[in-house]
This record gives sequence, C-alpha cells and structure tokens, in this order.
Amino acid sequence: MFDLAFSVFKDACFAAAAGLGFAYACMPPKKTLIFSALLAAVAHSCRFLLIQSQIFSIAAATLFASFLIGVLGMLCAKRLKVPAEIIAFPALLPMIPGIYAYKAVLALFSYIRAAGAEHKLAHLISFFDNALATVSISLALGTGVSITLLIFYEQSLMITRGARGK
Repeated sequence: MFDLAFSVFKDACFAAAAGLGFAYACMPPKKTLIFSALLAAVAHSCRFLLIQSQIFSIAAATLFASFLIGVLGMLCAKRLKVPAEIIAFPALLPMIPGIYAYKAVLALFSYIRAAGAEHKLAHLISFFDNALATVSISLALGTGVSITLLIFYEQSLMITRGARGK
C-alpha cells in the first residue's frame, strides 16, 4: 500500500513539473501556471491509478483523465476568468505517448535491418503494437478534453467576457 502511494506521489510530482514547464513555455498569465501543474498532477495520477487497477487500458484511462482535465480546467478557468484551454492543454502534455512513438520508430528501423523472416515479423508486430498505442492514446487525449470544452462551450465564452471589463 505504501509503495503504491509513493508511486502515485512520485508520478504526480513529475507530471506537475512537466505541466508547469509546458505551461510556462506557452507564456500564459502567471496566475494560471500553478493550476496547470495541479491539473497535470491530478489527471496523470488518476490515469496511473486506473492503469494500475488493471480495469482500464492505457487509452481508456487517458480518455478518462483528459476528460477530468477538461472538467477541472473549466472550473479553474471560471475562477480565474481565463479561457479553459490555457489551463487544460499544458496539463495534457505530460500524457503524450512519446515512449510508444519512439518504440514504434525503433521497431520500424529494426524491421528494415532484420535478416530473417521470423525477426522481421517480430519487429513488425512490435511496430504495429506501439504505433496503434500511440494513435489511440493521442486520440483519447484530444477527445477527452474536447468533449468537455464542447459540452461547456457557452460557459467557456461567458468566462472570458467578464474578464474584459476588469
């Protein structure tokens, strides 16, 4: 139990650092930086726990976590009177499936260099496994947060209208 709690805490810290870095690179209002980091930590930890429960695949857990980012991003945006995208999108970036894309490209190059049919088949299977994981996780990231932003589209517009006069 302690190992799981420590793993979740460590995962949250790394996700928060990445979310903060991505948010800072986009140069949003300073008041939104901490919220992007917190959203990244909460959503990445949620995804980690869903994957560890072995009920959800990584793509389904990512869909749920990105939907959570959208909902929490909308709530934070309402409080800060900024567009939700400013808070939500940097929080999504730590969940980009870079390792799967890297493994897919590596398997493709290994396939090209492989000599025997048996080795080629193993590399081809590895390529498609990792490429499909990359695509499904990427689609889950975009879909989850987009659903939230579409559901609360009118509210999103109202959030920024009140900020102009202040």
